[in-house]
Amino acid sequence: MNTNMNFSFTRLMAVMKRDMMENWKTNMYRLIGVYTGTAMAFLFGMNGILSGNRGETGEAQYAGFCNTFHSILIFVTFFYLIVCASRIMEVMNTKNKRISYMMLPATIGEKFISRVIYVCIISMVIFFVGLFLAELTRLALLPLFDAPAEFSRFCLFDIMSVSFNDTIHINPEVYGTSSTFMSYLFLISNGLWGHSIYILGGTYFRKHPFVKTWGIMMALFVIVAYIFGTMVSRELFLYFDPTDESLWINVNIISIIFLILTVINWTLSYHMFRNSQITDRKLFT
Repeated sequence: MNTNMNFSFTRLMAVMKRDMMENWKTNMYRLIGVYTGTAMAFLFGMNGILSGNRGETGEAQYAGFCNTFHSILIFVTFFYLIVCASRIMEVMNTKNKRISYMMLPATIGEKFISRVIYVCIISMVIFFVGLFLAELTRLALLPLFDAPAEFSRFCLFDIMSVSFNDTIHINPEVYGTSSTFMSYLFLISNGLWGHSIYILGGTYFRKHPFVKTWGIMMALFVIVAYIFGTMVSRELFLYFDPTDESLWINVNIISIIFLILTVINWTLSYHMFRNSQITDRKLFT
């Protein structure tokens, strides 16, 4: 282990290269899994749209196909990200791996950053490569379907070009730029917070980190929903007014709280990563 406190980009790249070389099979399996799952979703989804909406125009059928896959893609992307986040310690899930990883000539911070880059960036690259290959497969097999000409377009590009405002139903021309920015901030901070929870769970649990973290979060969600469900009036949801400035101030405060909790989760994750031992993982020593 390198006790030098100075950050070195060269050492960081060496650690990442070592991780990629030793775990190439895992990365390949994940790529194959993403490709197979999304390719089947593309093909079966397209077949279902074409079979069930024969009376509609080709443009309407294609729009329905992309809208359906858009909704599924949002859920699948977040699910994939939190699963990868919970696997941040997979290079240290056995005693021999822990010994080998701890003895690498790099600082703890460089090793932690290497794992963070893998679960946050490299995993997403693998995911989108699988998506791209699945879309190419759909286009290659398109002649086998009795599909309108609109289905020859690249659906992923059309999905990504959809305005984010359509997803959150906030129009900046109607509600103002500040309200739109707060909506973005709320969604991003909420997503970062949720992702950081699984980073934290992954650094704490060695066996089945995703299942254990998900179970704890579901239990907490049920408890919090039960407590606050009796305290919060349904009128808050029935009379939601995006033009109310006080409402957006509260949303902004909640977003800041989410960001603070995200920083806390990342700090605790690094603390547990730094204190990882050969036999057990200690939080406060």
